[in-house]
Amino acid sequence: MDFIELIGLRQNNLKNISLKIPHDCLTVITGLSGSGKSSLAFDTLYAEGQWRFIESLSTYARLYLNKLERPEVEAIHNLRPAIALEQKNPVKGSRSTVGTLTEVYDLLRIIYSRLGRPFCPACGKEVIRWNPEKVVTYLLENHHSERAMVVFETSLPGKELMKDGFYRFWDGKTTQDIRPETEGPIEVVVDRLRLDEPTRLAEAVELAFKKAEDKLRVYLFKDTTPEVLNFSSGLVCDHCGKELPEPDPILFSFNHPVGACPVCKGFGNILYYDEELIVPDPELSLEDGAIEVFQKPAARWWQEQLIKGAKKAKIDTKRPFKELPEQHKRMVFEGCEHFYGVNDFFDELESMTYKLHVRVFLSRYRSQRPCPECNGKRLKPEALAYRFHGYDIAELSCLSVQDLKKFFDTLKLSKFEEEVSREALEQIKKKLQFLSEVGLDYLTLDRQARTLSGGEYQRVNLANQIGSALTGTLYVLDEPTVGLHPRDTSRIVRILKNLASEGNTVVVVEHDQEVIRSADYVIELGPGGGRQGGEVVFSGKMDEFLKTDTITSSYIKGLDRQLLEDLKDDLPEPERFLVLKGARGHNLKDVTFRVPLQKLVVVTGVSGSGKSSLVVETLYRALARRFKVSTEIPLPYSDIENVSLIKGVKLIDQ
Repeated sequence: MDFIELIGLRQNNLKNISLKIPHDCLTVITGLSGSGKSSLAFDTLYAEGQWRFIESLSTYARLYLNKLERPEVEAIHNLRPAIALEQKNPVKGSRSTVGTLTEVYDLLRIIYSRLGRPFCPACGKEVIRWNPEKVVTYLLENHHSERAMVVFETSLPGKELMKDGFYRFWDGKTTQDIRPETEGPIEVVVDRLRLDEPTRLAEAVELAFKKAEDKLRVYLFKDTTPEVLNFSSGLVCDHCGKELPEPDPILFSFNHPVGACPVCKGFGNILYYDEELIVPDPELSLEDGAIEVFQKPAARWWQEQLIKGAKKAKIDTKRPFKELPEQHKRMVFEGCEHFYGVNDFFDELESMTYKLHVRVFLSRYRSQRPCPECNGKRLKPEALAYRFHGYDIAELSCLSVQDLKKFFDTLKLSKFEEEVSREALEQIKKKLQFLSEVGLDYLTLDRQARTLSGGEYQRVNLANQIGSALTGTLYVLDEPTVGLHPRDTSRIVRILKNLASEGNTVVVVEHDQEVIRSADYVIELGPGGGRQGGEVVFSGKMDEFLKTDTITSSYIKGLDRQLLEDLKDDLPEPERFLVLKGARGHNLKDVTFRVPLQKLVVVTGVSGSGKSSLVVETLYRALARRFKVSTEIPLPYSDIENVSLIKGVKLIDQ
């Protein structure tokens, strides 16, 4: 049949309703807040679809899956397997990134394992895998007709070497005879020749590689001091001897110990005790309580011994902390012979971190900063040593989706590179295109998934679903246009229509006028919210919907719109401003942001223009640290003025 049929639906505030939802169409469920839209879409359609799918699995598989509660309904017919894309971001950890979430990073790992060119992390020179043919070609092209000696290093005794036909070794100055009693390690001479005999050179090089386990050395005699050339068929630097691991995909994973930075364990940041949190008000003196952590009742002894010891150490305990000499500030933290410092206090608490309340207490004084070993790139130096067309894998991950798409679209590959990477590159290009289509071309692959808004996370999942090319599936979405600039809404509508045209049933909870107008089928619930809702006000095609006089249809037709001018009060012009200066995080370009106090202030702009970077990641975090609400580090900025004019800050996010 062509419809999902629901009979006697009583979930939450739904009042025993029955309706049909067409397959292979875009259906919009709309209505006032609390009218029962989510109860119908998520608590009924998705919950029942997921429950039926899990019931079709084996008993063993069902042990590991959580089933949603079945909805209160008499019957649901012709329901397809359901996928829900909600406006929630469930990611809490720091391991997941946009790259891992979309699997683009996993595809990059494959490309780097096949086509990455190794460069020595110690000296920066390119590491070349040599074979006899490459060595001979290099010597003939770059050192033709020069006198040379081919040697290999071994620990075999002289008796064994003589049996194999080797009779001379190089002692660093001259060649010596190998005798039965000669002991290794020594450099055995394979041949001395001029580099104008290709056949003889090839035989010597091949023999040296064979005897020395794929390593050889060539001495070039131009003057009194011979020039030394090292060749290895392994991943060994010819200049400094640094050995690199094989480029397996796991090497480029920051979630595995093989590839993760050993200092930050693949997180990219390390925790440290932040002086700004320990001394939140540097205007205070030590006696007035500049060291905030020592003002707790349990730390009274630490404060007393600090004051007594500081006086003995001739530190001015009545002078504002910010005016103390750097040497005295360092003594307060590190301690001295007269008193224990702040670091000693934290060291003692570190030994008691098995207690939950101690861990919570310490977290209030910690902040994150980029790992000094990997500079926030998450990977060990050996993984970053591999480059693909000039970029290591972390540098590519720092590019926005838009820039990364441009990089791959303009990439010129050799025939070999194209054959080896064709499938992976095609997948990467498709995924980047899907991310662009859902309005996320400003994201970078290394962006932590937990920092995405609910709308961004939903659109990332939507891009993944487009790439999966599923058919015969029920998609349930929760307001996919939330957080999008109106300019980008048409792209979301086009994607939803494409999903439906590929044989999927798309059900969207939505209030946006453009999305509602684009629907094939409209269901309006109401007439009010809560107890006044839960009824089907309208169910039918779009052209029929526009002929009705429901609240939503009247709004769409422009008959029931309250003008914004009616909402304005005659308030005086603002006199006081909160001023954020020099905001320059992410794509912000030294922005000065003046926020009028006691006003409703709206920050708008197209997706990716820097709204969240400015308001949430800079202004809010900076104020939250001032008011000790959060310890998250704000994006770079110069200063905030007039903070004393406000009493606190709260974040109400999606």
